[in-house]
Amino acid sequence: MALLYGVYTALWQLVTSEGFPPKPGFEEKDVPDLSGKVYLVTGATGGIGFELAKILYSKNAKVYVAGRSEENGTTAIAKIKEEYPKSDGGAEFLQFDLSDLTTIKPAADKLLSQERRLDAVVHNAGVMGVPTSWRSAQGWDLQFGTNVVGPFVLQRHLQNILVETAKFAPKDSVRVVFVSSIGAHAAPAGGIDYENIEQKGIPPLSNIPGMDTWLKYAQSKCANTVMAKGYAEKYKDTGVIAVAPNPGNLRTDLMRHSFILRAFGWTFLHPPRYGGLTELYATLSPEIDQSKNGSVIIPWGRIGPMRSDIIENCNNGGGLKFWNWLEEHTEGF
Repeated sequence: MALLYGVYTALWQLVTSEGFPPKPGFEEKDVPDLSGKVYLVTGATGGIGFELAKILYSKNAKVYVAGRSEENGTTAIAKIKEEYPKSDGGAEFLQFDLSDLTTIKPAADKLLSQERRLDAVVHNAGVMGVPTSWRSAQGWDLQFGTNVVGPFVLQRHLQNILVETAKFAPKDSVRVVFVSSIGAHAAPAGGIDYENIEQKGIPPLSNIPGMDTWLKYAQSKCANTVMAKGYAEKYKDTGVIAVAPNPGNLRTDLMRHSFILRAFGWTFLHPPRYGGLTELYATLSPEIDQSKNGSVIIPWGRIGPMRSDIIENCNNGGGLKFWNWLEEHTEGF
C-alpha cells in the first residue's frame, strides 16, 4: 500500500507543482558578489552542476568542479572561464569517483590542504536507471553507492572545515546540499528499507521487469532527503544548514540509461539551467535559515513537501538513525 501511494504521489507531483513550477524567484541577478568564498560542486562537469558552477564563478567565487574524468573537468572549466572572462573567481578540478570510496579521501585532503574555508558543498552528482546488477567498487547497488554512500563519506571528510567556516561566515550562509529528486516520493514506507539495503541492492520487486531499478533509484533519492534531516539534527548546533532539493525534471545526461526518458522527455523536461537555479536557491538564498534546516526544496527554488510517513519517521529519529547507520557502514573510508 505504501509503495502504491508513493508511486501515485510521485506521479501527482510530476503533473503539478514540481513538474510544472512557477517562474524562478531567485536568479543570477539576486546573487551578491561572492569574492573570497569557496564552493564544491560534485558532478559539475556537465548538466545541473555545471550550470551552478558557472553562476558561482561568475560572481567571483572559487569553485571546485568535481568529477570522475579529468578531461571532462578541464573542458568544463575552460568553458566556464571563456563565458565569464571578467570574473575574479577561481575554478579548479577535483577528481574522484563517488562509486569508489577509496578515491574520496585523497581528493578531500587535496582541497583541505589548499583552503581555509568552505562555504558550501553541493552533493549534485548521481546516477539513475542503471541495472541493479551494476555495483559500486565496495559492492553496493550502484545508485545507492553513488547517490548516498559516496556523498556521505565525502561529507564526513569535509565536515570540520564547514563547521570552522560557519564560525566566521555570515549567519546561515554555510550550507550542505544533498540533491534529491521527484522520485523520492516513490520510496518505501518511511523512506528507507534497511533490509533491502543490507542485501546490497537486491530489489523487493525484482520479478517485475524494469521496476526494480526505479524503486532503487527512488530509495536512494529519498535517502538524500533523510540525510538532510539527519544532518540537521546531528549538527544543529554548528551553524551549518542542510537542505535537500529536487532540482526539477531536466534534460541532462542523467537520462542516458533510460530510452523512454530520452525518447519522450522533451514533453515534460526543462533546460538544465533551471535545475541550476533550484540548487542556487538551496546554496545561497537568504530565505533559508535555521528554521528551514533539513528542509526539502522544490523547483525552481521553494520550500516543498515530502510524504507524511517519511517526515514522521525523520521526526521520530529516523534521520539521525540513518546518519549513524551510514557512519557504521563506511568505517575505514
